[in-house]
Amino acid sequence: MVRFLIQVALLLAVLIAAWRSGGKPERHVATIYAAMLVIGSLYDFFAIPPHQADYEQLHLVRFLLDALALVAVVRVALCFDRWWTLWVGSAQLIAVMAHLLRALEMPIPAFAYAVMERWPVWIAILLTGLGTFLHRSRVRATANST
Repeated sequence: MVRFLIQVALLLAVLIAAWRSGGKPERHVATIYAAMLVIGSLYDFFAIPPHQADYEQLHLVRFLLDALALVAVVRVALCFDRWWTLWVGSAQLIAVMAHLLRALEMPIPAFAYAVMERWPVWIAILLTGLGTFLHRSRVRATANST
């Protein structure tokens, strides 16, 4: 629960920063992950009994959320000239691959599935924060040079 609260706080900080001083790609990616958090949390709260929140089987709704996020992030990466969006897309691909491995009933331990499904979100949040910081720095440098 503590990790979840830290993740929520970090995502909120990045979302606010992206909307205050980021460009379109920063705002888009931060919003994608905020939407994933809200939808996933609502689903977990209302639809999953506590005893079924394990990683022994496929999480279909999370799989769909991760796949949609991958499509959205790749679209952002293709539309805007930011290197970090490609890295976010790569991290998101790891999460989607984890779900595909579980769906194909490959012998993947529950812990490995959990790490492959959860850690890409942390990476994406940190990269989006870095992208926002770099965008703000570029804007300030351009403003100071004119």
